[in-house]
Amino acid sequence: MNEQIYSLLNEIDNHSDSYELPPVSDLEMKKWKKQFSSRRVSHRSHKKYVAAAVVCILGGSLLFPPTQFMAYAGMKTVTYNLSQFLGIQKDLSPYRTVVGESITKDGYTVTLNEVILDENILYVSDTLTLPQKDEYSQTQTPPLADIDVFINGKMVSWGASGEAESADDYNIVSYRRIALDSLDSSQNLDIELRYSMDTKSFGSFSFAATGKDLMASTYTTSLDTKIMLPDNTSIHFYKYSSNTMGQRIFFKTSTPDTVPDYDILLKGTDDLGNPVQFSIRTVNAGVGCMEVDTLKNGYVSDEAQALTLTPYISQTPQGNGKIIQDYQPAGDSFTITVK
Repeated sequence: MNEQIYSLLNEIDNHSDSYELPPVSDLEMKKWKKQFSSRRVSHRSHKKYVAAAVVCILGGSLLFPPTQFMAYAGMKTVTYNLSQFLGIQKDLSPYRTVVGESITKDGYTVTLNEVILDENILYVSDTLTLPQKDEYSQTQTPPLADIDVFINGKMVSWGASGEAESADDYNIVSYRRIALDSLDSSQNLDIELRYSMDTKSFGSFSFAATGKDLMASTYTTSLDTKIMLPDNTSIHFYKYSSNTMGQRIFFKTSTPDTVPDYDILLKGTDDLGNPVQFSIRTVNAGVGCMEVDTLKNGYVSDEAQALTLTPYISQTPQGNGKIIQDYQPAGDSFTITVK
């Protein structure tokens, strides 16, 4: 590691509310959302990946795509705000914790911008300040830190994904979506984010947060729809939830120790005729989460009152890694009341 230290500590604005956020062009947002909605997935691994991958998967788990690094030449806008990263037009300010603190080691500085706790997902925005000029390209791996989440002293994170973009020659702004073990996010929780780089401890942020307000505004309804995969794995869709952060459908598999060999889509329309599609985001210990595919069709309309969806499946890549996009119907259509 180059020992030359480039220090911006006296110039860094640690209060994210003061960052100037000019409007993001539709083209830029489309690029960001396309990167984030990539269908690449990572399967079980005994190795803990750091830097750009920012992925740690334990047990029979399937995780959303690893972090993508994006560096756009002449970029005019840098997104410190989670709502812009997510492409959400609604006000997220009631649900976010703005931390604005920094930790420094070996010339690197991480500044924590925003955090939002939503059910078993922690959204994190941070900025990494480099000790020397950023010479990474779109095809190279930037020096991003790994994050482990501890709540009340217990590690609860098992995987992460997100995006990163170059703010300037010395700063990389990233957004992480960190999957957590089951917890009661309506309570006040003592959260610690432990950062590491190259498997070495970097430092930590400690703060209190709660998803109480977001949970209070979350609509949920029970489902009871099952499909059978060709390998005799049973998939049970058991819950639908919707809030400001998006819409999700939860399912359980009959094989909690393994990840199904089939990708699953739920495709259909709302009662207004708008197309709707849900894709798998995570599967861990037999419990999976599907989220509305915002890149494909956008969020479910606020005016919609019901969704009619049909399950489709496609076998996941085997030894040759070839992606098969031949999705076939795998069950009868079913209807969900969404308000």
